[in-house]
Parts: sequence; C-alpha cells; structure tokens
Amino acid sequence: MAKKEYIDGILLLPYMKPVQKIQFVKDLIHERVQLSPLGPIVVRLQDVPHFSISDQMLILKKLEQEGFVADVELLKRQTGAAASMWVSSTYESQMKTDAVTDTSDLITLKLGTNTLLINKQTGMIRMNNVESMLNPKSQEFDVISKLATAKNNQVTYASILGESLSKTSKRNLTFVIRNLKEALCILPAKKAKNKDIIKNIKGLGYKLIT
Repeated sequence: MAKKEYIDGILLLPYMKPVQKIQFVKDLIHERVQLSPLGPIVVRLQDVPHFSISDQMLILKKLEQEGFVADVELLKRQTGAAASMWVSSTYESQMKTDAVTDTSDLITLKLGTNTLLINKQTGMIRMNNVESMLNPKSQEFDVISKLATAKNNQVTYASILGESLSKTSKRNLTFVIRNLKEALCILPAKKAKNKDIIKNIKGLGYKLIT
C-alpha cells in the first residue's frame, strides 16, 4: 500500500479529494487576507508534492469564475510563483462590525477589532494571530461554530445541549467553554494573547462579544 503524504496536516494528492484541493488554496488566500491591508493581495503558491502550481492556478481561475476572487494574475518571481488577486467578499466583511462570512468550509467573523476564522472541514480555529486545531466533531468545535453563525452570535443552553439539557450538562458545558478559551489563548489570564469574547448570559446561554 502506498504511503500517504501530508503537509501541515493536509492530505496531499493523489489522496486529496477535489473539495480538499480547493480548500487548500482557499486557506492560502485567507491566511494572506488576515495579514494584508485593504486592496489586492499577493499569495505565494505552494510548490508541494502531487499538487503543481499550474493546478493551483486552475483552482484560482475556478474560484474567480465563482466570484470568490477577482482579477487573478500569475506572477513569476525569483522566490517562486505567486498570484495577485482581489478578495472582494472577504474585504467587505472586514469593513463591517460584527460581519460574518460563511464560504462553504470557512467562517470569518469580525468582532470589533478581533477576527475569528473557523474551518468547518479541518477543525482549525484562529483568533487574530492565535491558531489551534480542534476535532470537528468535538463539543468545543460545535459550540464555537454555533456562536459564530447564530443571530447576534448568541445561543441558548437548549440550542447547545439539546435533549441532554440539565444542571449537570450545564455545569459540564463550563469546562467546554474553558477549553475553547484556552485554545484561543484567552485563558489562562496571565498568559492571555486575546481578550475574552465568550460571555455567559445567566440563565440563557452564551454570546460572542466585541
């Protein structure tokens, strides 16, 4: 049996499914967006095994047709190939307070000066410059995903816990929230790199705040 190859935890071709190939390129784009001012961005294409730069450009052209990016242009540099483009939908969300953009596998949420990025496929969560990996099937990931996409970024205990709602499950949920805060470097307080954005609404549930 052939050995599977990975880079940064991502399964490479020929084992990568089409949706994973597209997500690989989208992640490159979103990483650059987080570090760039408004305007066109330049993404350095990754020369990785089984995933040629020409194939990555094909995906960029596909994303251009779908309106995810615009004005894609290949740049050839001494340091390697890159592509310039506009990411209009993402920049638009960055200019609005409490704006959320859900592009299939990626959720981008702007909370005041904080930016929260969630990859629904890989379980990656990133707040500003802090990135962690969660199990996409974990309760922690379920909670942060629901908070990010709910109206006013607020969810009830019933929405989170469903039929298992009880005093015990509510108490156990506090440990889930603590785990989330540790993953986002909100806790422990003495080593915090981000401000607390997860607030408990007494008797109701939780809310993301600015």
